[in-house]
Amino acid sequence: MLDYLPEVVSTVGIAHDHLFVLVYYITAIIFVLVNVLMVYFLIKYRRREGRKAYHFHGSMPVEFTWTLLPTLLFAGLGFYSDDLWADMKYQNRVPKPDIEIDVLGQTFLWHFRYPGADGVLGKKDFKFRTATNLFGMDPSDPYGKDDFITTTHFNLPVNKTVVVHLSSVDVLHSFFLPHFRVKQDAVPGMWINVPFDGLKTGVYELVCAELCGSGHYSMRGVLHMQSQTDFDKWMNEQTKSKTPAPPVAEGAAASTESGTGDPAATMGAGTANSDTSVAQ
Repeated sequence: MLDYLPEVVSTVGIAHDHLFVLVYYITAIIFVLVNVLMVYFLIKYRRREGRKAYHFHGSMPVEFTWTLLPTLLFAGLGFYSDDLWADMKYQNRVPKPDIEIDVLGQTFLWHFRYPGADGVLGKKDFKFRTATNLFGMDPSDPYGKDDFITTTHFNLPVNKTVVVHLSSVDVLHSFFLPHFRVKQDAVPGMWINVPFDGLKTGVYELVCAELCGSGHYSMRGVLHMQSQTDFDKWMNEQTKSKTPAPPVAEGAAASTESGTGDPAATMGAGTANSDTSVAQ
Protein backbone atom coordinates (compact mmCIF):
# COMPACT_ATOMS: atom_id res chain seq x y z
CA MET A 1 0.00 0.00 0.00
CA LEU A 2 2.98 2.32 0.54
CA ASP A 3 4.94 1.41 -2.59
CA TYR A 4 4.21 4.81 -4.11
CA LEU A 5 6.83 6.37 -1.81
CA PRO A 6 10.29 6.72 -3.41
CA GLU A 7 12.99 4.39 -2.14
CA VAL A 8 14.43 5.63 1.16
CA VAL A 9 18.22 5.97 1.24
CA SER A 10 19.01 7.82 4.47
CA THR A 11 19.02 7.05 8.20
CA VAL A 12 16.61 9.86 9.07
CA GLY A 13 14.45 8.78 6.12
CA ILE A 14 14.02 5.29 7.59
CA ALA A 15 12.85 6.76 10.92
CA HIS A 16 10.60 9.19 9.04
CA ASP A 17 8.97 6.33 7.13
CA HIS A 18 8.40 4.30 10.31
CA LEU A 19 6.48 7.26 11.75
CA PHE A 20 4.59 7.74 8.50
CA VAL A 21 3.55 4.06 8.41
CA LEU A 22 2.44 4.18 12.06
CA VAL A 23 0.24 7.24 11.47
CA TYR A 24 -1.02 5.76 8.20
CA TYR A 25 -2.29 2.55 9.80
CA ILE A 26 -3.70 4.28 12.88
CA THR A 27 -5.65 6.53 10.52
CA ALA A 28 -6.79 3.54 8.43
CA ILE A 29 -8.02 1.64 11.51
CA ILE A 30 -9.95 4.65 12.81
CA PHE A 31 -11.44 5.23 9.36
CA VAL A 32 -12.69 1.65 9.14
CA LEU A 33 -14.11 1.65 12.70
CA VAL A 34 -15.96 4.94 12.21
CA ASN A 35 -17.49 3.85 8.92
CA VAL A 36 -18.48 0.40 10.23
CA LEU A 37 -20.21 2.03 13.21
CA MET A 38 -21.91 4.55 10.95
CA VAL A 39 -23.31 1.81 8.68
CA TYR A 40 -24.39 -0.20 11.75
CA PHE A 41 -26.29 2.75 13.23
CA LEU A 42 -27.86 3.60 9.86
CA ILE A 43 -29.28 0.08 9.69
CA LYS A 44 -30.15 -0.33 13.36
CA TYR A 45 -31.90 3.03 13.71
CA ARG A 46 -33.45 3.29 10.27
CA ARG A 47 -37.02 4.46 9.92
CA ARG A 48 -39.64 1.78 10.61
CA GLU A 49 -43.43 1.79 10.56
CA GLY A 50 -44.93 2.38 13.99
CA ARG A 51 -41.66 3.40 15.57
CA LYS A 52 -41.34 6.93 16.92
CA ALA A 53 -38.11 8.88 17.08
CA TYR A 54 -37.00 10.08 20.48
CA HIS A 55 -34.67 12.78 21.67
CA PHE A 56 -31.39 11.71 23.27
CA HIS A 57 -29.73 14.48 25.27
CA GLY A 58 -26.27 12.91 25.37
CA SER A 59 -23.98 10.98 27.64
CA MET A 60 -21.24 12.61 29.67
CA PRO A 61 -19.13 9.39 29.88
CA VAL A 62 -19.32 8.94 26.09
CA GLU A 63 -18.41 12.58 25.38
CA PHE A 64 -15.55 12.45 27.89
CA THR A 65 -14.24 9.23 26.31
CA TRP A 66 -14.25 10.47 22.73
CA THR A 67 -12.46 13.62 23.88
CA LEU A 68 -9.89 11.78 26.00
CA LEU A 69 -8.94 9.08 23.50
CA PRO A 70 -7.94 11.43 20.63
CA THR A 71 -6.07 13.61 23.13
CA LEU A 72 -4.05 10.63 24.33
CA LEU A 73 -3.47 9.47 20.77
CA PHE A 74 -2.17 12.83 19.52
CA ALA A 75 -0.09 13.41 22.65
CA GLY A 76 1.44 9.95 22.29
CA LEU A 77 2.31 10.55 18.64
CA GLY A 78 3.77 13.92 19.59
CA PHE A 79 6.05 12.44 22.24
CA TYR A 80 6.99 9.55 19.94
CA SER A 81 7.98 11.85 17.07
CA ASP A 82 9.58 14.65 19.10
CA ASP A 83 13.07 13.16 19.04
CA LEU A 84 12.90 12.57 15.29
CA TRP A 85 11.73 16.15 14.72
CA ALA A 86 14.58 17.44 16.89
CA ASP A 87 17.14 15.44 14.90
CA MET A 88 15.76 16.81 11.65
CA LYS A 89 15.17 20.47 12.57
CA TYR A 90 16.85 21.60 15.81
CA GLN A 91 20.04 23.51 15.09
CA ASN A 92 21.53 22.46 18.44
CA ARG A 93 21.17 18.79 17.42
CA VAL A 94 23.21 19.09 14.22
CA PRO A 95 25.90 16.36 14.37
CA LYS A 96 29.58 16.85 13.66
CA PRO A 97 29.86 16.65 9.87
CA ASP A 98 32.18 14.50 7.83
CA ILE A 99 31.62 16.94 4.99
CA GLU A 100 29.88 20.31 4.84
CA ILE A 101 28.92 22.40 1.83
CA ASP A 102 27.03 25.61 1.16
CA VAL A 103 23.86 25.41 -0.94
CA LEU A 104 22.24 28.51 -2.38
CA GLY A 105 18.86 28.70 -4.09
CA GLN A 106 18.32 31.23 -6.84
CA THR A 107 15.43 31.52 -9.27
CA PHE A 108 15.62 29.02 -10.89
CA LEU A 109 18.96 27.39 -10.04
CA TRP A 110 20.83 25.60 -7.26
CA HIS A 111 24.44 26.57 -6.50
CA PHE A 112 26.85 24.48 -4.37
CA ARG A 113 30.11 25.61 -2.75
CA TYR A 114 32.75 23.06 -1.69
CA PRO A 115 35.96 23.45 0.31
CA GLY A 116 39.05 23.22 -1.84
CA ALA A 117 42.26 21.31 -1.25
CA ASP A 118 42.59 22.67 2.29
CA GLY A 119 39.29 20.99 3.25
CA VAL A 120 37.95 24.15 4.89
CA LEU A 121 35.11 26.35 3.65
CA GLY A 122 36.10 29.99 3.59
CA LYS A 123 34.24 32.54 5.68
CA LYS A 124 31.17 34.18 4.27
CA ASP A 125 28.99 37.11 5.20
CA PHE A 126 25.94 38.63 3.56
CA LYS A 127 27.65 42.03 3.57
CA PHE A 128 30.05 40.72 0.90
CA ARG A 129 27.28 39.50 -1.41
CA THR A 130 27.25 41.03 -4.87
CA ALA A 131 25.99 39.99 -8.29
CA THR A 132 29.28 38.13 -8.82
CA ASN A 133 29.67 36.90 -5.23
CA LEU A 134 26.34 35.32 -4.42
CA PHE A 135 27.71 33.29 -1.49
CA GLY A 136 29.13 36.41 0.17
CA MET A 137 32.62 34.90 0.31
CA ASP A 138 35.06 36.94 2.40
CA PRO A 139 37.75 38.08 -0.07
CA SER A 140 40.30 38.42 2.75
CA ASP A 141 39.95 34.84 4.03
CA PRO A 142 42.74 32.61 2.65
CA TYR A 143 40.69 29.45 3.27
CA GLY A 144 38.18 30.55 0.65
CA LYS A 145 40.70 31.06 -2.15
CA ASP A 146 40.54 27.43 -3.29
CA ASP A 147 36.81 26.85 -2.72
CA PHE A 148 34.96 25.85 -5.87
CA ILE A 149 31.34 26.17 -6.97
CA THR A 150 29.07 23.95 -9.05
CA THR A 151 25.61 24.67 -10.38
CA THR A 152 22.73 22.19 -10.76
CA HIS A 153 24.91 19.11 -10.06
CA PHE A 154 26.57 18.14 -6.78
CA ASN A 155 28.36 15.10 -5.37
CA LEU A 156 28.47 13.60 -1.87
CA PRO A 157 30.05 10.47 -0.31
CA VAL A 158 27.90 7.57 0.88
CA ASN A 159 27.70 6.59 4.57
CA LYS A 160 28.98 9.97 5.75
CA THR A 161 27.34 12.69 7.83
CA VAL A 162 26.62 15.65 5.57
CA VAL A 163 25.71 19.13 6.77
CA VAL A 164 24.34 21.53 4.18
CA HIS A 165 24.44 25.25 5.00
CA LEU A 166 21.34 26.44 3.18
CA SER A 167 20.23 29.91 2.10
CA SER A 168 18.59 31.78 -0.77
CA VAL A 169 19.55 34.71 -2.97
CA ASP A 170 16.11 36.12 -3.64
CA VAL A 171 12.86 34.43 -2.56
CA LEU A 172 11.83 31.41 -0.49
CA HIS A 173 12.94 28.13 -2.04
CA SER A 174 12.76 24.64 -0.55
CA PHE A 175 15.65 22.15 -0.62
CA PHE A 176 13.85 18.82 -1.16
CA LEU A 177 15.55 15.43 -1.61
CA PRO A 178 12.62 12.97 -1.80
CA HIS A 179 14.71 9.81 -1.49
CA PHE A 180 16.40 11.15 1.65
CA ARG A 181 13.18 12.56 3.20
CA VAL A 182 14.98 15.89 3.53
CA LYS A 183 12.99 19.09 3.06
CA GLN A 184 13.98 22.51 4.36
CA ASP A 185 13.03 26.01 3.27
CA ALA A 186 15.87 28.20 2.02
CA VAL A 187 15.31 31.64 3.54
CA PRO A 188 16.98 34.81 2.22
CA GLY A 189 19.27 36.35 4.83
CA MET A 190 19.64 33.13 6.87
CA TRP A 191 22.02 30.17 6.80
CA ILE A 192 20.20 27.04 8.01
CA ASN A 193 22.04 23.80 8.80
CA VAL A 194 20.51 20.69 7.21
CA PRO A 195 22.07 17.36 8.33
CA PHE A 196 21.55 14.02 6.57
CA ASP A 197 23.42 11.01 5.25
CA GLY A 198 23.15 8.65 2.29
CA LEU A 199 23.05 4.87 2.56
CA LYS A 200 23.17 3.95 -1.12
CA THR A 201 25.12 5.15 -4.13
CA GLY A 202 23.08 6.46 -7.01
CA VAL A 203 21.77 9.51 -8.84
CA TYR A 204 18.97 11.33 -7.04
CA GLU A 205 16.79 14.30 -7.81
CA LEU A 206 16.85 17.62 -5.96
CA VAL A 207 13.79 19.79 -6.44
CA CYS A 208 12.45 23.07 -5.14
CA ALA A 209 9.28 22.37 -3.16
CA GLU A 210 8.32 26.03 -2.69
CA LEU A 211 6.44 27.92 -5.41
CA CYS A 212 9.09 30.48 -6.35
CA GLY A 213 7.93 31.89 -9.66
CA SER A 214 6.93 31.03 -13.20
CA GLY A 215 9.99 28.81 -13.73
CA HIS A 216 9.54 26.92 -10.44
CA TYR A 217 8.94 23.64 -12.28
CA SER A 218 12.43 23.77 -13.82
CA MET A 219 14.35 24.36 -10.57
CA ARG A 220 15.86 20.90 -10.36
CA GLY A 221 19.25 19.53 -9.47
CA VAL A 222 21.08 16.20 -9.50
CA LEU A 223 22.81 14.60 -6.52
CA HIS A 224 25.49 12.01 -7.29
CA MET A 225 25.84 9.88 -4.15
CA GLN A 226 29.19 8.15 -4.57
CA SER A 227 31.51 5.75 -2.81
CA GLN A 228 34.27 7.47 -0.83
CA THR A 229 36.82 6.46 -3.47
CA ASP A 230 34.80 7.96 -6.33
CA PHE A 231 34.01 11.07 -4.33
CA ASP A 232 37.69 11.62 -3.48
CA LYS A 233 38.54 11.20 -7.16
CA TRP A 234 35.89 13.75 -8.12
CA MET A 235 37.13 16.22 -5.50
CA ASN A 236 40.72 15.81 -6.73
CA GLU A 237 39.58 16.52 -10.28
CA GLN A 238 37.91 19.74 -9.14
CA THR A 239 40.86 20.95 -7.09
CA LYS A 240 43.73 19.87 -9.37
CA SER A 241 42.50 19.95 -12.94
CA LYS A 242 40.93 23.38 -12.68
CA THR A 243 41.66 26.69 -11.09
CA PRO A 244 39.31 27.60 -8.24
CA ALA A 245 36.00 28.76 -9.66
CA PRO A 246 35.03 32.37 -9.09
CA PRO A 247 31.74 33.12 -7.33
CA VAL A 248 28.79 32.26 -9.57
CA ALA A 249 27.53 35.25 -11.50
CA GLU A 250 23.88 36.15 -11.10
CA GLY A 251 21.71 34.29 -13.59
CA ALA A 252 24.45 31.86 -14.58
CA ALA A 253 22.95 28.64 -15.84
CA ALA A 254 25.98 26.59 -16.85
CA SER A 255 27.33 23.93 -14.52
CA THR A 256 30.96 24.19 -13.49
CA GLU A 257 31.13 20.43 -13.72
CA SER A 258 31.93 18.77 -17.00
CA GLY A 259 29.00 17.42 -18.95
CA THR A 260 25.48 18.60 -19.50
CA GLY A 261 23.74 21.06 -17.21
CA ASP A 262 20.32 19.51 -17.86
CA PRO A 263 19.15 17.59 -14.77
CA ALA A 264 16.66 15.51 -16.71
CA ALA A 265 19.34 14.42 -19.16
CA THR A 266 21.73 13.47 -16.37
CA MET A 267 19.05 11.56 -14.48
CA GLY A 268 18.35 9.56 -17.58
CA ALA A 269 21.97 8.94 -18.44
CA GLY A 270 23.10 7.71 -15.03
CA THR A 271 26.77 7.94 -14.06
CA ALA A 272 29.97 6.51 -15.37
CA ASN A 273 30.83 4.87 -12.05
CA SER A 274 30.45 1.12 -12.26
CA ASP A 275 29.38 0.82 -8.60
CA THR A 276 26.69 3.49 -8.85
CA SER A 277 23.06 2.46 -9.24
CA VAL A 278 20.49 4.83 -10.69
CA ALA A 279 17.59 5.54 -8.36
CA GLN A 280 14.21 5.25 -9.98
